[in-house]
Amino acid sequence: MNIFELRFVNIGIFFLLIFSSGYWLHHAAKPYGAILFNVHKLIGFGLFVFLVVRIYQLNHATPLSAVEWLAFVVAGLFFIATIVFGGLVSIDKPMPAVVSLAHKLLPYLTVVSTAISLYLLLRHK
Repeated sequence: MNIFELRFVNIGIFFLLIFSSGYWLHHAAKPYGAILFNVHKLIGFGLFVFLVVRIYQLNHATPLSAVEWLAFVVAGLFFIATIVFGGLVSIDKPMPAVVSLAHKLLPYLTVVSTAISLYLLLRHK
């Protein structure tokens, strides 16, 4: 397995960590435990930053196509929306049901859009 493939495996592992800690938080009572909650947030944000840096580096080495950029922007917007709605869900005040529903659906859209982006990246290489 080369370093490029290893990075994709690591990204998958990080998504599994995010999902598993998210399910654990979902079943925990509010207020959430500080350690698990912060680990959940930091892994998600860290993965987002890692992907942005990698995309920037790859674009600098070999320019990406418009389709690849579009896929990365869509994945990035899903990441940001997931983080924002996650923050809203974690607030101790009652939120509209759409906020909770959005935070349940957005992670799946984030994974799918990221997988499509990474697939395009593999084809680009």
